[in-house]
Amino acid sequence: MSSTLLRLGLWVILLVVVLYVLQQTYEDAPFVDFFAPAMLQKALALGGLLIAAGVVMRLLESSAKAVVVKNRCVVCKTPIEQGALYCRPHLRRMLNREDDRTHRTRVVK
Repeated sequence: MSSTLLRLGLWVILLVVVLYVLQQTYEDAPFVDFFAPAMLQKALALGGLLIAAGVVMRLLESSAKAVVVKNRCVVCKTPIEQGALYCRPHLRRMLNREDDRTHRTRVVK
């Protein structure tokens, strides 16, 4: 969301600059009347507002990532993937333990 706001703000400012250059270059052309200086100032302010909103959103997004609770291994408390209970070494140990417990049978000779 923040990158969309930043890009939109930059595109608006770029468009305002292009229209201003066209207005100053072709003062006698009939299409110059469509780009009044007041409209260009309002569009420039809108572009600045969009960039400021994008920067604020970027800061909020980065701070929200730090606040998010990370899953941790039940045994050693290291960060793990979303939805997991154990880290890889402890998961292997638990699976091997459960495999040994459920498949322990006596071999008949």
